[in-house]
Amino acid sequence: MHEHHDHDNPCGGHGHCHSCGEHQSMSFEEKIDLLLAHWIEHNESHQEDYKKWASQAKKEGKDEIVELILAAMSQFKEGNNRLRQAKQILEMS
Repeated sequence: MHEHHDHDNPCGGHGHCHSCGEHQSMSFEEKIDLLLAHWIEHNESHQEDYKKWASQAKKEGKDEIVELILAAMSQFKEGNNRLRQAKQILEMS
């Protein structure tokens, strides 16, 4: 079961819009900067859910599931590090 949270987006929170008409006048750099920030925040917003469900799985004796959730958390963190690097490169250009 997915914990409910808002999937706000760079377009002002009206669904998953990655190319709406409101941003037609934005440059590529402005759009990608907005998206990178959104993706980072979105990924981070799931970390507490992962911790919660890893804890629940541990209580249920599901150690293999715990390990997989923790591994996924680590990979998401690494992914966010790469997104941050991309954002830094963009900001330096």
